[in-house]
Amino acid sequence: MDGYAAAAQYYDLLHAERSAARASALLAAAGSEVTHGVLDLGAGTGSVLAALAAEVPEVPIVAVEPSVGMRTALYARLAADPALRARTTVLPENAERFAVAEFADLAVCLDTSPAFPPPYRPDIWERVHNALVPGGLFLLDEPRLTEPVVQQPRELGRATVGTHTVVGSVRGEPAGQRQWWEYRYTVLDAEGEVVSEAETEFYTWPVTPEELREELTDAGFVVKDALDVGGPVLQARR
Repeated sequence: MDGYAAAAQYYDLLHAERSAARASALLAAAGSEVTHGVLDLGAGTGSVLAALAAEVPEVPIVAVEPSVGMRTALYARLAADPALRARTTVLPENAERFAVAEFADLAVCLDTSPAFPPPYRPDIWERVHNALVPGGLFLLDEPRLTEPVVQQPRELGRATVGTHTVVGSVRGEPAGQRQWWEYRYTVLDAEGEVVSEAETEFYTWPVTPEELREELTDAGFVVKDALDVGGPVLQARR
């Protein structure tokens, strides 16, 4: 079951601009020259990928994205950009199953790593390590949620499409050691009446920054100070 199917059709409307700006700022802050390749783990609709591609030389890109809905939007983005399409390979696999060897000097995993179940994380970090050339840089979000907590409903944003308005919102609750999330997307007409609603729900696994740093170190990375680019982002070097 594709837990992101409902979100995929609205994702770029509500999130792509922020994601692209964050990716560009992150690359500038990291100061890492990219000459071999880029790995985007959890590429989604490709908004981060496209922003990175605009900043780096004509290097190959590997995008790992298991969601059919998100991949549909990603392929649509690639269809509209022949140059980007020519250098982007899309792997329709879960993070714990992809395998590429020493091709990238930059790997990114933004807004995705909390969805990795704890038993799989060490193997995923090892796969990223293997995908990087020596000295390659891995950038991923430092954990914000260290334990499951109640998340009151809040609006994510809204976007106007013709006479309609798309509104995104999210709420969350503890579910044992996991965090349960519900994302809701509501389309309103010009009078504010509901045209349609779609929901998607999934779980994430809270982890402390210290635990994550230890996992990355065990996978062979040297973890540097976090960058503050729209939230803390860990730097891990092979």
